[in-house]
Amino acid sequence: MRRRGLGVAAGLGAVLLAAGCGTGGVAAGHPDVANGKKLFTGVAQCAACHTLADAGTAGTIGPNLDNAFRADRQQGFSQNAIENVVLDQIRLGSGSVTGRTPMPAGLVKGQDALDVAAYVASVAGTGPAASAP
Repeated sequence: MRRRGLGVAAGLGAVLLAAGCGTGGVAAGHPDVANGKKLFTGVAQCAACHTLADAGTAGTIGPNLDNAFRADRQQGFSQNAIENVVLDQIRLGSGSVTGRTPMPAGLVKGQDALDVAAYVASVAGTGPAASAP
């Protein structure tokens, strides 16, 4: 009986996770990709840490976003799925990273976060493969 209860709890946890509970929810609204690119390369300072071919950036502190999402695209993940992953990272940050600079949570918020996530999701992993730093 106890084993069944654990299975039900695990299943419920998976459903809540899939629904976006606890992460701020899924991206909704009408993102402005042009504003997202402007924020990525400017005010938000994403470009200082991340490589993204479309933005012409070569940051080496954070992950190379083209490399990070290339396999997802090849496996058929939707742009919306990638957008939600990026949005969660913007909202939550990377937390403590041993020997590296962590990405702070909430560098951009609200509509600006949606715009940056939509921009990254629209271009990450679409260009030629780059070597990892």
